[in-house]
Amino acid sequence: MRARSLLLALIGAAALSGARAADLATPAETMRARLAEAELELTFDSANAARLVKEAQTAFRAVQGTWTRADARATADVQAALRTAAQAAARADGPALASANARAWTALLRGANVGLESSITAGQASAARDWLAVREFRVASPLTRLNADATTAVEDLAAGRTTPQAALSAVRADVLDSYQARFADALRELQASDARGFRTLAAGQKALAQGYFALLAPAFTQQRGADQAAAVERDLAALPGSLTRVQTELEGFRAAPLGEREVQARASQVTRFLALVPVEYARGVVVTNGRAHVTQDVEVNEGRTFLSGATSALADLAPLLPDRAAARDLTGAFAALGRTLAPQALRTQTPTPDELRTRVDALLKQVNAAFPAAWQKRDAGADLDIVRTQLDAVVAAAQAGEWASAETARLDAYALLESGTEARIAVFNPELKTRLEDLLWNGQRPRGFALLIREHASAAAFRATRAELQAALQDTAKVLGTEVAPAAVATNAGIIVFREGLEAVLILAALMGSLRRKEVVHLRRPMWLGAAGAFLATAATWFVMQGALSLLGRYGEKLEAVVSIIAIGVLLLIMNWFFHQVYWTDRMAAFQKHKHELTHGARGAMRAQWVGLAVLGFTSIYREGFETVLFLQSLVLQAGAASVLSGTALGLAAVVGVGLLVFRWQARLPMKKLLVWTGALICAVLGVMVGNTVHTLQLVGWMTVHPLPFALPGWLGLWLGLHATWEGIVLQVLSVIAVIGSFFAAEALKERELRARRAGQVETAK
Repeated sequence: MRARSLLLALIGAAALSGARAADLATPAETMRARLAEAELELTFDSANAARLVKEAQTAFRAVQGTWTRADARATADVQAALRTAAQAAARADGPALASANARAWTALLRGANVGLESSITAGQASAARDWLAVREFRVASPLTRLNADATTAVEDLAAGRTTPQAALSAVRADVLDSYQARFADALRELQASDARGFRTLAAGQKALAQGYFALLAPAFTQQRGADQAAAVERDLAALPGSLTRVQTELEGFRAAPLGEREVQARASQVTRFLALVPVEYARGVVVTNGRAHVTQDVEVNEGRTFLSGATSALADLAPLLPDRAAARDLTGAFAALGRTLAPQALRTQTPTPDELRTRVDALLKQVNAAFPAAWQKRDAGADLDIVRTQLDAVVAAAQAGEWASAETARLDAYALLESGTEARIAVFNPELKTRLEDLLWNGQRPRGFALLIREHASAAAFRATRAELQAALQDTAKVLGTEVAPAAVATNAGIIVFREGLEAVLILAALMGSLRRKEVVHLRRPMWLGAAGAFLATAATWFVMQGALSLLGRYGEKLEAVVSIIAIGVLLLIMNWFFHQVYWTDRMAAFQKHKHELTHGARGAMRAQWVGLAVLGFTSIYREGFETVLFLQSLVLQAGAASVLSGTALGLAAVVGVGLLVFRWQARLPMKKLLVWTGALICAVLGVMVGNTVHTLQLVGWMTVHPLPFALPGWLGLWLGLHATWEGIVLQVLSVIAVIGSFFAAEALKERELRARRAGQVETAK
């Protein structure tokens, strides 16, 4: 929809420019509409159908002169087809009318394409705009977006930002790609219509295939020669019996060669879309007494949608596969799977979810074996296509009152973003990351999807949030399109590791640095053991995520929230213990003497402290390690291991370096200054932890949200945990007060104890 809006906006802007724009699109669309209406009317009223064909002829006469100047042959073909259509309507011949209508429309498109290219070559951007309005796009689906590259190229030509030659290349790539897709669709529909005995539909699809190939013929002739082009035209005339020969002759042909990124994007769509087919199918099919039956048509239809998207992407790639036999096998296997999932087929034989999963897994292995290694790098653009589809499903389910389905689609969309896209934008565009999270969870302006689902909000509210998400995803696509260099990926990985690791290192350094006296240095051991356990758990999470990245992405925020709450609770307890015993004891020699006379109960308390320190060491590392692994895994899928590992190594080196510097600096501080330094450091780190934890709790809906009357920059949330909600700010302030209050409470208790000791000494002296 956004590409269509861009196209209409650019055409509208052109219409308001100084030159008067010629309206070529309206007469062309009028001609097409009247012919389509004539086909529908023919069965009921042939006289009215004939009248509609005459109206189509009248509409074309309004632009006939313009078409003649552009391409006289195409104009003659349009006129001949319209005359044939009139004759067919007069004798109520449905197949002949459908064929004539298709020939008239494709001949009109052919003339418009010649006019478009001629105008661009001459540098006449205004005329090119007029011709470009008469074109076709790929058939729209939930997984495809209209391509506005041709429109952008014409506008760049008008603004002097590109040359006529460069604009012509961009326009050809866009327009011919659309017509080749339409050509392939016509052949598929012809085969299906012929198999079902639909003569009229088959006649129309045959003529469309011939007409679309006429648009592609110059490119085909350039690549294969005039003799092969003539052979294809002969076989197209003999359809449908010659369909196999036509498909063989067209193997390896692409009118508009795909660029490297386009190839990678389509390859990623094939695998990503295909993998989701059994997921959606399983949600709509249950097995009872060994027999499967459909319980939710909407979920099964989602599976068909993903299969259709994968099939469409494969059709673009099949001509580029080096192994022609493998291309034919894949195309046949996808078609067979489509027939299995067709509504008519499911009424007679419904495969179980496990059977379909096994079949799709085998097909994915076949795809991976056929695709070159360069094609198999994950493309984030395909993820965004799936996210858009899931967001559309949220709105559709909400409108139907199916709130559980809406929540499932929302979680699927967020899981895909969390396990892939967010890793690319978290550092370089934190504001965008926060914006996406708010829109998908519990944001207030506008309200997030999670909040709307809980409130069973109106359809208008869902559409408003969906529109904001569409804009945010467009901005995300721009970031994904630029941050692809290995250096950018390595920098991203390094900053993520440094940011996530710094907090944990500062906690450990602050607490361990104060445990430097001989009497308490042994308490460092449980913290080191806890930290080591967290590293092992992080490594295990890495391997688990390789097979379940989207699943952990779906529930990652909730897991992070739980671990963060535990980390904050343990940190507060340990901090209180340090202030009241370790720091106080360090300044009171009497406590050190009394330490050797601990009772069994005191030893039990020390064991509890030992466990608490171990838990603190574990949670401090793992709460950061989990999210870091999630980000790094997604970056590996998108950019490969080399760049990510190099950035990770740099980030770890920076974290270790900061930790060593803090330890060395602490070792030189007197204990009194160390007390102040550690308290300040704990205040800062605890404030960041609390801010980020509150934000996560609000994301998953476990805490209310009351936004501040002003926005905060995204970097404040990234580095300082400051987010624009009252809950976050207030709890951060309270956490700092808790640290300072604990310190002064310890000082007050110490002074009270000292006064009591002095009073006792005075009494003894008396």
